[in-house]
Amino acid sequence: MMSDMKTASKKAAKKARVRTAKPLRREFTVRDMNRSGAELLEAARKLGSVTIRSRAGDAFEVRSLKEVPTGPSAANSVLERMRRHRERLAEIGYKEPTAEGWEVISQAIAGER
Repeated sequence: MMSDMKTASKKAAKKARVRTAKPLRREFTVRDMNRSGAELLEAARKLGSVTIRSRAGDAFEVRSLKEVPTGPSAANSVLERMRRHRERLAEIGYKEPTAEGWEVISQAIAGER
């Protein structure tokens, strides 16, 4: 029995497309604001603010109203997360390398071993 249906090519079946995240931009144009508003707002949310430039040379700033945490309270929260992470590692049996162990690791990274 013959069929006129084509099978998928081996190349197409073998390689699946993987989307990568676009890098965040700090500057946009008015056209970008019109065509990719979600990207602009996402950048403003993550970076705190972005600049929009017009053809006339004017610059406008879009800021997120939600303040990005800075200062001592932000540093304390990072330190607290690091402490909890170290505690979880200790619970599962992780032991930090000794000074000699770190030296071996450093030499391996440098290609000396």
